[in-house]
Amino acid sequence: MSLPVSGAAVEISMSFFKKLLLQRHLIWNFVLRDLKSRYVGSFMGIFWSVIHPIVLLVCYTFVFSVVFKIRPYSTATDNFAIFLFCGILPWLYFQDTVLRSCTSIVEHGHLIKKTRFPSEILPISYVISNLIMHLIGVAILVVVLIALGLFGWTIVFLPVYLLLLMVMALGLGWLMACLQVFLRDTVQILTVVLVFWFWFTPIFYAVEKVPKVLQPWIRLNPLTSVVEGYRSVLLEHQIPSLSGLALLAVYAVILFVIGGSAFRRTKREFVDVL
Repeated sequence: MSLPVSGAAVEISMSFFKKLLLQRHLIWNFVLRDLKSRYVGSFMGIFWSVIHPIVLLVCYTFVFSVVFKIRPYSTATDNFAIFLFCGILPWLYFQDTVLRSCTSIVEHGHLIKKTRFPSEILPISYVISNLIMHLIGVAILVVVLIALGLFGWTIVFLPVYLLLLMVMALGLGWLMACLQVFLRDTVQILTVVLVFWFWFTPIFYAVEKVPKVLQPWIRLNPLTSVVEGYRSVLLEHQIPSLSGLALLAVYAVILFVIGGSAFRRTKREFVDVL
């Protein structure tokens, strides 16, 4: 990585952590507000966040393991639903965070126009609130793995993949958020791109099952490294390779720098456009 990019990464990272520290109470208020708004007026409240992944897992098990009797492309388990669930959890976190971050500035335009509001914390609040929902899904998966005798100590490496996934989601979320202010079609374009991105991520399949001519392109996808990382530490009990983590870290830093730089350079113009 070139020195200018490295310098930008350090500068943006320092600014990010400083902002995170100074605005921690405001960020947490927005996180709580977001969590409450998901189930406003609901009798069961946040308990629905536990029910949803359980229902999803049950449905996957019935459709793929009972009806279609599909075997996973993995030597670690015969349960395709577990194979699929390990891959779709990080994707759902990434997708929801980026999509909600994309419209965050426009939706809170009234705050940005009337006050000196630190707009960069809006995508950060979605990263954190979605993280809580994601961890609930991971906890349910862990319980299932324990019940099936598939739980292993290599789960201690999962936070490494999760942290890099969060950095990528935040960087892309910042980029999409500032683009949405100036180009209101951004969220529609992003939705279409994410559909293609989903199917080019090995969630329903293993990379080895893709024609060899396409495998290098699939591996260029940063979410491929995340999905395979989740499966390797949760199902296959493998220690992550340093080269794989290094490549994923490069992707995360690049997205973080591009998104952070774009947001910092355009945030002063938000008020005029909104």
